[in-house]
Amino acid sequence: MIIKNLQQLISKVETEQEIFARKTILELIEVGINSVLPKNLILDSIKLKNKVLSINDLALDLSKIKNIYVVGAGKATGAMAELLESVLHTSITEGLVNIPEGIKQNYNTRIIQLNEAGHPIPSENGMKGARKIIDIVKKAQEDDLIIVLLSGGGSALLPLPANSIDLQQLQDLYRLLIKSGATIQEINTVRKHCSQIKGGQLAKYGFPATIVSLILSDVIGDSINSIASGPTVPDPTTFDQTINILKNYNLWEALSPSIRAHLENGLKGIVPETPKPSDNFFQKTYTTLLGDIKTACEAINQAAIQKGFQSQIYSQEVTGEAREASKRFLQYAKNFYINMDDKTIKPIIFIAGGEPTVTVKGTGIGGRCQEMGLSIFSELGELTDIVFAAIGTDGIDGFTDVAGVIIDRKSLQQAKQKQINPDKFLLNNDSYNFFKLLEDSLIITGPTGTNVNDLLLIGFF
Repeated sequence: MIIKNLQQLISKVETEQEIFARKTILELIEVGINSVLPKNLILDSIKLKNKVLSINDLALDLSKIKNIYVVGAGKATGAMAELLESVLHTSITEGLVNIPEGIKQNYNTRIIQLNEAGHPIPSENGMKGARKIIDIVKKAQEDDLIIVLLSGGGSALLPLPANSIDLQQLQDLYRLLIKSGATIQEINTVRKHCSQIKGGQLAKYGFPATIVSLILSDVIGDSINSIASGPTVPDPTTFDQTINILKNYNLWEALSPSIRAHLENGLKGIVPETPKPSDNFFQKTYTTLLGDIKTACEAINQAAIQKGFQSQIYSQEVTGEAREASKRFLQYAKNFYINMDDKTIKPIIFIAGGEPTVTVKGTGIGGRCQEMGLSIFSELGELTDIVFAAIGTDGIDGFTDVAGVIIDRKSLQQAKQKQINPDKFLLNNDSYNFFKLLEDSLIITGPTGTNVNDLLLIGFF
């Protein structure tokens, strides 16, 4: 069971209809997350037969490969490494992947080392792992194969700042970016231009070996150069764009002088640009997308239909400010429901996926999913048969210990009884403490071992 407090959340409601509604939404969330677990993706996509390694449409003759090195970083790469070992067994020469702290015991690898690193703020151990990864890929020769495992979280988990930038300065930069409201593409543009390993630079170290990247996407639109900040693919972004992003979000003056000097030197050409498509490092690089938010949304949609429900996918690219994105989703669902000729045909499930942003102005605690729930909380009152849920597929919503939130009529009643004002908490970006007071809304999974953006569900029951 992925949702650890599923039974507790169901037990908080009283009527059979409320129990059925909550149970349905939470079970559909589990279907979505299950569909993008590495164990359900890698073994479907990767096969080894008669010395031929098939990765979807790519076939590699391992009889012509001398050494296989495995490296990578991300929230899902511990499971990815374990499953890859089960396919390749002792064919792997050496490997190391950076994974989040506290989950190493969940995986069993014999050859690939699992190095715990900080997320979402980079750590010293993450830097040590990044240096070891570079040392490994530098060993590779022309007849060797490097397999790079990448998933969401890889940017923070694979930190190696430019020589003129120290770890503290990099950590401060990451904190500023997280709270800025910038998109993940904008954030990763900045990260790439302050790094020695991101933005195609890992491929440079591994040249001229064959490099195959296995990717689980957490980026809207699956832009390969942005997932984990694209360490093995050409980078189309520039120092000029990086500086403009920082100035547009009023972050430039808050940066350390060392970071500003590094970026200005890049603009002047003193510091080299990140590798571009014309560079020869990418002659033998291949990428395979194993799964993304579309995979999860489509799995939920099919499961709902199989149960006999009405179901539709609203969007798989929800972006923008979290509190506005959730309102748009809710308004769409309400309009659809209001305009239905026969409102007795239920349940109706609306599915969405994406990665909205939060511009933090208050001092509270929360995450995107909890902020979305809090934003629409008071707007649910007019429809007593509606359930809303939002969850981070990685099991971590912001700087909290929860994955997301589920709210319904029972939640509204609790807030009213306890005289809790959602607007006050929203103003302070304090969604976590608001829902903690309700005692019936926070979804707990712990790290799920995957990461493909956020899932949003609305159900009419």
